Amino acid sequence: MGLAANSVYDLCTEAFVRRKHMQLIPTGQITENVFAIRTGSVNLFIYKKGSDWIAIDAGFGVSILKRELSVLGIDPDKITYLFLTHSDFDHASGLSVFQNAQIYLSSDEEPMIIKKIARKYGVIYNSKINRAYKLLKDDDEVAAGKIKIRAIETPGHTPGSMSYLIDDKILFVGDAFKLIDGKAYPNSSFYCMDTKEQEESIRKLANLRDVHLVFTAHGGYSNNLDYTMADWICMV
Repeated sequence: MGLAANSVYDLCTEAFVRRKHMQLIPTGQITENVFAIRTGSVNLFIYKKGSDWIAIDAGFGVSILKRELSVLGIDPDKITYLFLTHSDFDHASGLSVFQNAQIYLSSDEEPMIIKKIARKYGVIYNSKINRAYKLLKDDDEVAAGKIKIRAIETPGHTPGSMSYLIDDKILFVGDAFKLIDGKAYPNSSFYCMDTKEQEESIRKLANLRDVHLVFTAHGGYSNNLDYTMADWICMV
């Protein structure tokens, strides 16, 4: 994709973001360990500890993803683990950029990428992942060098949507919920495959304690999980 095409991509996605009132995080370093990467209407995240690098999701728009990584001086070949929150195109179509990464996703998401479950209208399917991947269950833990990753099943948006708790302190939820004025809300029913199930997933995340930061894919982040989940904790 050339500069002109990138410019068109930026303009179109910016119009979409504004129309949907999304609160995207600009590409940049958020903490010592967390980097946000914006690709159009979605954020993916890089987490670094020492010499260990992991990614949460892969964004979309290969050329844009490479551009945004270069802005931060991040070599995608350093990413050795990549955890998909789900398999929608805006979260997974940049996988080819991370050639050295072992891919992980929920076992309940696999039917979405092998055309056993349609994403929409019974005829629209998510794309196949054309390389090896590993499947995770609820509460599985992965050690990526010195980084601890805990998988938390949070279905609803898709059957296999999964959140990831990193080093017991940093939570990445993908599309498990959106943030409005710092509060958690279910995502639009148009995009959500099971809204009731998503609400149960939000209640499940409300049980977590001592989480310092929570990052969403389309709605920014919060540094106060108790406030973010206040309306859901009482429902648990």
